[in-house]
Amino acid sequence: MRVGAARDEAEATPVTSETNTPRAGVPPPALTWRALGLGSLIGALMCLSNLYVGLKTGLAFPAALIACVVGLGAQRALLRLSPSRFGPALSLQETSAMQSAASSAGYSTGGTIVTASVGYLLLAGHHPPAWALLLWTLLGSALGVVLALPMQRAFIRREPLPFPSGMAAASVARSFHAGDEAGRRGARALGVGALGAGLLAFARDGLQWLPATLALPGALLGVPMASLSFSLDLTLMPLGTGALVGLRVGASMLLGALVCFGGLAPWMHQHGLLAQTGFFGILEWSMWPGAALVTSASFTHLLLQRGLLRRTFSALFGASKAPDEVPDAADVPRSWFLAGTALLSLGLVTVGAVAFGVPFPLGLLGVLLSFALAAVACRATGETDMTPTGPLGQVAQLAFGILMPGNTLANTLAAGLSGNVASASADLLTDVKAGYLLGVQPRQTFLAQLWGCVVGSALIVPVFYLLVPDSSAISEDRFPAPAGFFVAGVARVLSAGLGSLSEPARWGIGVGALLGVVLVLLERFAPEPTRRFIPSPIALGLAFALPASMSLSIFLGSAAAALLARAKPAFSEAITVPLASGLIAGESFVSLVALLVLSAPS
Repeated sequence: MRVGAARDEAEATPVTSETNTPRAGVPPPALTWRALGLGSLIGALMCLSNLYVGLKTGLAFPAALIACVVGLGAQRALLRLSPSRFGPALSLQETSAMQSAASSAGYSTGGTIVTASVGYLLLAGHHPPAWALLLWTLLGSALGVVLALPMQRAFIRREPLPFPSGMAAASVARSFHAGDEAGRRGARALGVGALGAGLLAFARDGLQWLPATLALPGALLGVPMASLSFSLDLTLMPLGTGALVGLRVGASMLLGALVCFGGLAPWMHQHGLLAQTGFFGILEWSMWPGAALVTSASFTHLLLQRGLLRRTFSALFGASKAPDEVPDAADVPRSWFLAGTALLSLGLVTVGAVAFGVPFPLGLLGVLLSFALAAVACRATGETDMTPTGPLGQVAQLAFGILMPGNTLANTLAAGLSGNVASASADLLTDVKAGYLLGVQPRQTFLAQLWGCVVGSALIVPVFYLLVPDSSAISEDRFPAPAGFFVAGVARVLSAGLGSLSEPARWGIGVGALLGVVLVLLERFAPEPTRRFIPSPIALGLAFALPASMSLSIFLGSAAAALLARAKPAFSEAITVPLASGLIAGESFVSLVALLVLSAPS
């Protein structure tokens, strides 16, 4: 079900005080062991999926809606397998707790891994100590959940923002529980997608009967297409990714791939400006215009949203509690917020000082900065359903680049911490919105969210070390990890200055930065009918750091979803998100298992 349609349905279904409003002293039975257990299993699967997708494409998805769809689909499958053992079905309140735990585990713990940890590996040449990365990931995600507590009243009750994914998750939960045709169709699509993608991944990565890609024939300006990373991916995960991100993002990524790998790279090689072809030979240059485009577009977005910043902090520190708000008994106690903030901040600052060499005062400043950035992220997510973790991480990276010049590792970790805290805060409020519509107290959503942080951190760190034992795993065929390249590249520039780069790279940075600003301004001020034809600057820049084959596959997935939505709108609304989620979950899980098994002897 598409987010827009689900949001409309949720808005059309008013919350009654009898069944859906939390009542003081009578907490709905949400935090049951089976709800947390199923949420942990789904969260573990989503955590691995987001890790795999992040290392492959640099993309991540707010997980509230996907967690709800996958969790309810898995529950329906278990009930069919053995109604006596796995029944009865979860209540709506248990479904919300399950979705909160799964969403937290699948999304809130992944930001540090696919950005800061990859950047750290590329800069230092080795991983940080496992205990340090585990604590950094756990404490950062938990701090994001705790820092979001005072924002619940500001953004959900005092000034109720839509949080579209939260409303969509509540709508999907109602649809599945009602047993209507849309729910059954979505469950079938989820199963078919996961089974098909899993079988293909097993044949390709497990049995090794199929290659990962098929090289395209021909050449551009004398350079073979295969050397320009143009090939046909025998994977279904990018198709699901494209269906979720939409046609504009998919088309922008295809355009970026054609411009970079189909035009600029062979032209530069022909004129002696690019020493080597092949994906990583091109990436030595293309990462700079790509990073500049993404960074300048991100900052321009923030500068144009001065009203967002004003609304964020006026809501946080403005009026007192309204008379019709949820009673205090349903909220998280203020003492929990104060104690959690103090302990988690102290833990993060200590780990940063001991393991990463970040001075204690600067660590405290980083925590304060993370609170401000988390507030902005929550406001943006509530209004637009998009969490600007990348832009906010770059704000922190720039700040630490000024405060600690030359310390690239601290700079990199600051970007990961701020992005992780911001994503965890926004995810909590999205889940609180869904839970509030389903009659779950914020306190129970908060506890389920913290549980998910523990589950996700305990899983994602060891699996990351197994999948990426050293920097050789960051490769075109295995894990391009573009987000980590961007973070490491920006850290190098902040440390050494633009003069350390080659002339083509400096030109690329200048043109990319200018293009990012122009595209954002066009997005904002162009006439309404033409805006949908303006490329997404973030997607365009990301395509400069991905193999062209990946961008092509993402575009094909987005085009297929768009065509289905035009031909059969109702059918598309019911199956697009479940089918795409199944493709991503099935392939990423089976591929990860195959990679771990094959690498076990070494």
